This record gives sequence, C-alpha cells and structure tokens, in this order.
Amino acid sequence: MADTSQDNSDSSSAGGLSLLESSTKLTSEDDQLVFEDIVFAAHLQDGLQSLRLEDSLTDVNIHVEGQSFRCHRAVLASASHYFRAMFCNDLREKHEENVNLKGLDAPTMRILVEYAYTSRASINKDNVQRLLEAACLFQFPRLADACTRYLADALHPENCVGILQLADVHSLESLRSQVHSYIIQNFLQVLEYDEILELPSDVLISLIQQDELEVTDEEHVFETVIRWVRAQVEERLALLPQVLAHVRLPLLDPWFFVERVEGEPLIRQCAKVFPLLQEARAYHLSGNVMISERTKPRLREFQSEVFMIIGGCTKEEKFVSEVTCLDPLRRSRLEVAKLPGTEIEVENNRKKWVEFACITFRNEVYISGGKETLHDVWKYNASLNKWIQVEHLNTGRWRHKMAVVAGKVYVLGGYDGNQRLNSVEAYDPFHNSWTETEPLMISVSSFSAASFDKCIYVIGGGPNGKLATNNMQCFDSQLNRWSLKCPMPTESKCTNAVAFKDAIFVVGGAMKALYSYSPVEDLWTLIVELGCERASCGIAACNNKIFITGGRDDKNAVIATVLCWNPETQKLTEECVLPRGVSHHGSVTLRKSYTHIHKIPPGTGT
Repeated sequence: MADTSQDNSDSSSAGGLSLLESSTKLTSEDDQLVFEDIVFAAHLQDGLQSLRLEDSLTDVNIHVEGQSFRCHRAVLASASHYFRAMFCNDLREKHEENVNLKGLDAPTMRILVEYAYTSRASINKDNVQRLLEAACLFQFPRLADACTRYLADALHPENCVGILQLADVHSLESLRSQVHSYIIQNFLQVLEYDEILELPSDVLISLIQQDELEVTDEEHVFETVIRWVRAQVEERLALLPQVLAHVRLPLLDPWFFVERVEGEPLIRQCAKVFPLLQEARAYHLSGNVMISERTKPRLREFQSEVFMIIGGCTKEEKFVSEVTCLDPLRRSRLEVAKLPGTEIEVENNRKKWVEFACITFRNEVYISGGKETLHDVWKYNASLNKWIQVEHLNTGRWRHKMAVVAGKVYVLGGYDGNQRLNSVEAYDPFHNSWTETEPLMISVSSFSAASFDKCIYVIGGGPNGKLATNNMQCFDSQLNRWSLKCPMPTESKCTNAVAFKDAIFVVGGAMKALYSYSPVEDLWTLIVELGCERASCGIAACNNKIFITGGRDDKNAVIATVLCWNPETQKLTEECVLPRGVSHHGSVTLRKSYTHIHKIPPGTGT
C-alpha cells in the first residue's frame, strides 16, 4: 500500500511538473525559487473582461452617441495615456461616474473597449479610417500602427490621396512616406481619379517636384496643375506661379508649349508665370543647354540620363568605332550605333574617327572633323539610334572643340595639318549651314571648351606643337566679341571641360588635378588631386555628378578607369572600368531610351 501510494505520489508530481513547465519559468537565485507565470497576464486580462461583462467592480460609465460602456478606470488608464491623464490627474472626470466622449462613434468606441480588455480588434475597410482617428486621438499607439499597416497594404490609385491626407492630419510619418512613394510610382494611374484635385498646394508640389515621378512625358504634369487650379480657380489662381515652378516646362514638346501652355487662359492671365515661360523659350533657343532644375529630365523607366564615350584610340593606337553609353544610376551600359562609316566590310575604306570634336545639342550628339574626317559633320539621333550626316565644315580641322550657345553649334580652332587655327564656324540647324564668325584671339589646338550662360570659354591649348598656354578666351555671343579672362593655374593642353551647375570643370593634360572656374567670379579653384596625368581624357556631367573617362597617364599608357566626382560628398571615387583603355575620345551627356542593357558590375569591364 505504501509502495502504491509512493508511486501515485511520484506520478502526480511528474504530471504536475510537466503542467507547470508549460506555463511558468523557474530560476534559482541565492537558494530562492523565482516563479514567473508567463501566461498569467492573459488570465488576468480574461478575468478583467469577465468582470466588465458581468458589470462587476466597474466604476465609470462612458457615453458615446447615446450608448453607454461600463468600464474599469484602471483598465482604461493602463491601456491609454489619454485615459490615464483623464482619470489620474485632478480632472473632473476622475470623480464622475458618467463621462461623455466626443470625436468618435459608438461602434468605434466598442472596438476600443474590446481592445483595451482583450488586445484584439477587428479592422476592415469600413472602419479603418474611423478606428485610426480614434486610436490617434485617445492614444492607443499599437492599434494605430495596426491601422496604418492595413492602409499601407490596401493602397490603390483611387484611395491613396485620401490616405495621404489622413497620414498628414495625424502626423503618421511612416504611412505618409509609404503613400507618397506609392503616388510617385503610380502617378499616371492616380491621375485617373479626381482625388488628386483635393490636395493642398504644398503636398502637390512635394509630388511633382520629384525626379522619380513616373510619367511618360511632362505634358501630364502640366495638365495636372491646370486641372488642380480649375477645381478651385478663385482660391488657387494666385498659387499657380508657385506650383507651376515645379513643372519642367523646358522639357515640354515645343508644339505643346506654344499651343497648349502659351494658349492656356489661366497662364495668360497670370503675369507672375511669364518668367517661367521665358526660361522654357530660352532653353529651346539655346539648344537645350542645361540652365536650371526645370531642365533636368525625370528618371523615367524608359529613358535615362547617360554619358557617351565616343570613338578614340586604344593602347595599340587602334581606332575605336564603338560608342559606349554608360548609365551610372543603374550601373548599366546601352548599346548604340557605331560611328558612321566604320561598318564598311573593306577595312581600308572604313572611316577612322580620332581627335574629332563632339557636343550635345537638343538631345542629339554632333561630331565634327578629325584627323581622317576633316570636313565631316554627323549627328546622332537617340530615338532612331542612327547617325545622320549634315552639312560639312567650311574649314576641315582636328584637335578642335565644339560648343553650343544661343541656339547654334560652334566649331572652334584646331589644326588643319599645316597650322593652328583661329577659325570659328557656327551651324544653323534650321538652314543646315555653317557660317564663319568672329575668330579666336589666339590660334590654338588641343584646348578645352565649354559654354556657360551666353558665353563660350576656350581654355588653354597649344599655340604650336611643343608649347602650351594658360590663356582663357571668352566669346560673348550677345556682343559678338572675344576677350581674355583669368588664366588657368598652369599651362596645359590635351584637356577637356564641362559646364556643371555654376562653374566650368577642367581636367586632363599634365595637370594631375580637377579644377573649376567660376565665370561669375572669374576665379579658378583646385577641386581634387587625381594622382596621375590623364591627358586627352573625357569629362561629362551626368545625374548631378562629374565623370572622368580614360586618357593617358605619365607613361603614355592608356587608362580604362572611370572616375566619379560627387559634389555633395566632395569625394573622388572609381566608378567602373571600361572594356578597354581609350584616349582622344569624345564624352557627352544625353537622354537615351533604356533598351539593350548590359549590367556593369562595380570595378569591372564588360
């Protein structure tokens, strides 16, 4: 009998320990047993809910829209900082049995009470907005988070604007950020609904100013702004200049700009927008020279801002016929048409492009001259992916440069095989003709050139085969005359330059550094040391950064690396390695359709 009792006792103890272990945590500290029941909180919550349902020990009656909710002050104060402040501070409600609440409806209050007692709430499309507003007002933060997650998952072009406004009202920054990104990425679908017309001006601006705005053309953005103004024209017409400033008018199709923008009655009766129209006209007349943030293309999926590495020669002195088109933002390469005349089957008949000049004009790339292509001028059409021949130069040349100002393409200086040239020719695209213009003050070749505002700057170069100069010649297109500006810090030739933001950046030759020149201050500044020479390298501004491509080092070895100068971080880094080293090539920026892509891993060739 004793044995049986002992067995039963052991069995009972074993069973009890197993049950205990499933719901408790036992630890030993200084010969003490610390007992923690990890499910007790749930039992306690169940007990409080039972007391509420039985109306036992309840001490407050919450009235909402004529309905009463018997509750325990302690439970509400524990679940919400709002009720803690109401019942724990010396407020009237602390002592009153009946409390009237405003700012919510009875069904929503029922959910809040259930949540306070059970940790559970049923959220659906019909109650989520009211529940979120109540959770924010009465300070149930975790319930508010659950509502924001529900809304984020339910985003649709039809409801996203309303959700964005809801997030703004309640300062829900995480939800606001998600919805903001959603609208930017689905802008065209959102435009199909009139909710977009309900946005305040600052929110509309925050959307249309984004580079990432997903539109196929800028015309959609303009039409959206006009629709928005018309929705409440009396109140919003005064806001038109502020909002229209974020529409990239220079990027509109010229026909659309003339017919639709300048012909729009709202535009014509608002004189404060006229400077924006003038900027767009100047952009088209200047040949699409970048002059403001409104001339920067958006980052559309089908189009990307890229820089091209055109022709040149390799370390074996072989001529390059390929045009490498690099997209630094997506780290990709675009295949484009080879240089004209280089795909002829008979090698001896192929054109060899080297020491030519190139420039971007109205998103077309113009190339001119060259050692073996003296008089040739071609333009590359990005839409057709094709080179088209235009009128040839009056004076054949190489080691020259090109620039764009006042709606014309200029060919400057160079070498004709016998002498350095001071000849300058201007191309009129409308008449497809070249005209001799005011010559350079100093005949030079192997110089760099860039246009800024209404002027062309010719920087350094060689007045003969052995010497280099630090002179900087400036052509004012309005006065039609040349003058000398602040000389370079060092005499140099075989350099290249690009206008970027408010300065002209120059690199190459024997300088071993990147310099900038401020046309406004007439001042040179050392930007960064390069570590080695990069004679006859290329330079281009793309996606708000400067890229330096190829060139030849101190030992005349051809360089394959591409360097990137980031003005925000003030750092020079290696962007990638070209398939092969190249020098004496062209380097320009344009917008290109995003097709035939080959990925370029960082620091590798393709």
